[in-house]
Amino acid sequence: MDKTSIAKKIIHFRKLKGITQEILAETTGLNVRTIQRIEAGEVDPRLYTLKSIADALGVNLEELLPEPTQHELNQLAILHITPAGFFLFPVIGNVLLPFIFWMLKREEINGINKHGKDILNGQLTYSIVISLLFVVQIILVLMPITLPGSQVVSFEVFKYFPFYAFGGMFLSVALFGIFPALNAMRVYRGKNPWKYPLKINFFK
Repeated sequence: MDKTSIAKKIIHFRKLKGITQEILAETTGLNVRTIQRIEAGEVDPRLYTLKSIADALGVNLEELLPEPTQHELNQLAILHITPAGFFLFPVIGNVLLPFIFWMLKREEINGINKHGKDILNGQLTYSIVISLLFVVQIILVLMPITLPGSQVVSFEVFKYFPFYAFGGMFLSVALFGIFPALNAMRVYRGKNPWKYPLKINFFK
């Protein structure tokens, strides 16, 4: 990360808040010398250190971070394409691969927490919904066999099975392939990714 840019932003917000380096050190649990070295641009602070400073200054972490480098954008683009892991490991691959990548890189890449949480919230939500729909579909298919006299569904449901299968395949390709790929390209070009719609915020 750009140490000089971070240093200038910390100094700006600290003076804006009207606190000294000593007070900032006491609030964050860091020593004064560490604060001095960060503000002098001598060290490259870890994200958790910047998070502590941001909390003490009453600002969002993103306000202290510099613009991501092209290397960081490349890494974020890889993160956005990881939900395609669904096609290797259905149901869990689209969640497991982004989670592993996020955990490995969360202290190294500028902005990865924001991207990672949005991806995981979206993918978890869609995995749960699609899994429930699959279970319901199996129940409807098996009901005429297990309960021959059931009036709920009949063997007529089988003629719609190709439609259900095709619909499920199209939805899976869109949610776990096309949408992540489009976001990966946007991030690679320095643009903001599209938010995953209709997601539950498991990670906040």
